Amino acid sequence: MLSFLVFSYLALYYIRPTEWIPGFIGTPILFVFGVISILFLGAGVISNRFTNVLNGQTEQMMFGFVVAIVLSHLSHFYIGGATDSFNSFLPTMTGFFLVICFIDSRKRLNVFLLLLIFLTTYLAYEGWLQHTTGFAHGGLEPLYEKEMLPEGESILVPRIRWYGMFNDPNDLGLALVVVVPFLLDMLLQRRLIIPLVSLPFITVAMYYTNSRGTVLAGLVAIASYFVIRYRSLYGALAGGLFAVVLFLFGPSRMSSVSASEESAHGRIDAWYQAYLMFKSNPLFGVGQGMFTDYNPLTAHNSFVLVMAELGFVGLFFFTGIFYFPYNWLWNNLFSTAETTLSQEDVGIVSSVFASFNGMLVAMFFLSRSYTMIPFILVGLATAMTRVFDDELNLGAIKTIEEKPRHFRLILGLTVLQIIGINIIVKLSI
Repeated sequence: MLSFLVFSYLALYYIRPTEWIPGFIGTPILFVFGVISILFLGAGVISNRFTNVLNGQTEQMMFGFVVAIVLSHLSHFYIGGATDSFNSFLPTMTGFFLVICFIDSRKRLNVFLLLLIFLTTYLAYEGWLQHTTGFAHGGLEPLYEKEMLPEGESILVPRIRWYGMFNDPNDLGLALVVVVPFLLDMLLQRRLIIPLVSLPFITVAMYYTNSRGTVLAGLVAIASYFVIRYRSLYGALAGGLFAVVLFLFGPSRMSSVSASEESAHGRIDAWYQAYLMFKSNPLFGVGQGMFTDYNPLTAHNSFVLVMAELGFVGLFFFTGIFYFPYNWLWNNLFSTAETTLSQEDVGIVSSVFASFNGMLVAMFFLSRSYTMIPFILVGLATAMTRVFDDELNLGAIKTIEEKPRHFRLILGLTVLQIIGINIIVKLSI
């Protein structure tokens, strides 16, 4: 049953049949599967089948983040906003817990990675179809944006997209980047069929998104893969060389990357406004989804957005969600010269965290604090660490005695983010 729910829920989220397939358009299929998933997971918690849902540190941070979302409105006595915000985040939370509960063995980990690759390859195919014919299935056309040539003339550049949350080319691009490290790891392990089929489609689709965020996330993901896998800086060198190639031959918008761009000034101003929002409501923020009520441009930074909308409490839990998987990575791969992980295991760990790194860097430049894909990656990384802990008896973060130390570190990281944002804003305005 759990496998069916995971496959169905993610397939509906990626393929979006209710937005383009006749007979399904407008039907609440994803909502229905979400409700069934929540009931199933709740029953599993009650029966102690999913003990980590209540005992795991990452899951506890997730619950805290949900509470922070609700309190961001209740603190202003806005009950309707609290209800709407909870409902809007519920699909993301459902996907997160489905992933964590599903991946409880190495076999399921591999199955889940194949599922992500298959769904992403489908998105890439639709993007290729959209670029070459002008339409994806359902009649969706590319997004055309005006760009200025060096000669002063303007042209319309097509950027591929998909339905729903992938309607923004940046979001589609990030979804494509997520699976690149997995395919790269397959190539190095000489499992050639899947990457040779999927990687060309995905690489071309990444190019067709014409997204600077996609390029940046891809660079970080590829470099991170080699750095983590071989625990050296050679991957950083490879990523740097790849960056030069992308700047020369990559998407046309890469040539316009400049700190003096109007968009860059707009982002810094948005960060300044976010800091003012935080100062006015430091504990719980101005309310989830309320940023653009105070500033016409969104924050273009997921952490800044959380700081402004959810305050210190929300930023603490948001930081904590990402903290624990990285703590495991450091303890088991970087803190000592020896590791009990096999080369195949190191490859899987490297690909998961490389994908995670690419997404985090992209989140620094985009407002993706509440969308599902980052939290799917958190769930994937968290579940993977537990699989290896159980099989290889590695150092898991489970003892109650360790919790105060980790909470202090998360608290320190939260404070450093706020100070850092303040410094960047003051140096830039």
